[in-house]
Amino acid sequence: MMGKIYVIGSQKGGVGKTTSTLNLAYALRKQGKKVLAVDFDSQANLTACYGIENTGELENTIKLPAMKKCIRTEDGVDFIPSSIYLSVADAKLRLEMGAEKILSEILDPLREKYDYILIDTCPSLGMLTINALAAADEVIITVNKVCHRYNH
Repeated sequence: MMGKIYVIGSQKGGVGKTTSTLNLAYALRKQGKKVLAVDFDSQANLTACYGIENTGELENTIKLPAMKKCIRTEDGVDFIPSSIYLSVADAKLRLEMGAEKILSEILDPLREKYDYILIDTCPSLGMLTINALAAADEVIITVNKVCHRYNH
């Protein structure tokens, strides 16, 4: 069975994308699943959650279009870290034909190794998020529920 790719996303920041990705990865791992978490946000919050503070010093992170895969393992969950340098890829991808499929081409061969590939995305609808959506089998949209009461 080929692994499923899930994108955890929202155009809004601070709605729990990274927290949901991290917790889902560990919950699936606890069920005996092989999981790869991909930090696809130049803010690198998921990477920091795995204990890597100075992401700018990492030699191998997820990079597009010429991605160097650097799969690390933390507590049984494999992950691909990110860094601020991923933000440069967003601008470069706008100029390339078929750029929305680059991440898909990178992740498709990894489906054989994993039950689940979880992609944590940035809070925008730029080329990075479009790439993640094009690679996905399913999308999980995180939201904050805000209730307003109006007294008339």
